[in-house]
Amino acid sequence: MKSKSSEPDNKYCKKCSAICCKNLAVEINRPRNKFEVENLKWQLHFDTVKVYLHNRKWHQLVEGTCIYLSKDDRCTIYETRPDKCREHNPPECEFFGKYYDIMFNNPQELTDYLKSKKSKKRNL
Repeated sequence: MKSKSSEPDNKYCKKCSAICCKNLAVEINRPRNKFEVENLKWQLHFDTVKVYLHNRKWHQLVEGTCIYLSKDDRCTIYETRPDKCREHNPPECEFFGKYYDIMFNNPQELTDYLKSKKSKKRNL
């Protein structure tokens, strides 16, 4: 029997395998100069790091599991979970499908994207 503190309030959360607790997504600034681009490309050398765009906003995704997630995908500190977790609710979550517009899995994908954006600007 699950403890009451690990039961989500939302009916969608009850059906979910805690997708939001298995990756950490943080909004970041769009890289504005060569140094920032190179730094972001360096971060993409790590297999647990990805970068994505959603609604023209940049995000860094770090793959990993929350230390408070139980084996049955429930939060063990649900009643005292951080505000960030409380604010993350459907339908603005990963449960409802693709949460990104463009995903960069490695430095080359980021480079190709930035080149294509630069090329489009020149052709205007």
